[in-house]
Amino acid sequence: MKKWIPLLLSLVFVLALIGCTSGDKATFQAAILEIQDGYYLVEPVEGSTELNSSDQITVPVVNINPSQEPEVGDTLEIVYDGVIAESYPAQITNVYSIRVVE
Repeated sequence: MKKWIPLLLSLVFVLALIGCTSGDKATFQAAILEIQDGYYLVEPVEGSTELNSSDQITVPVVNINPSQEPEVGDTLEIVYDGVIAESYPAQITNVYSIRVVE
């Protein structure tokens, strides 16, 4: 029986780690304030939970629909890993997709 305890504890630990890396995605919309070399400076739309982090967020120009060329003032839909670096402006680094919605 004592041999099973470490094995059981190891199994519980591995399952707990798997639960922490669920790969959740977050989506929000934001207006483009500036377009710089390699990133957008955006302002989350009113009512967005991302506004709790910052009124300005930098987003890398990656995984965007190639047929779209966003301009300042356009609204983007950004899908990311849910992590926002708490700086000013705040930063999102892991972007899954970006598309123009307006």
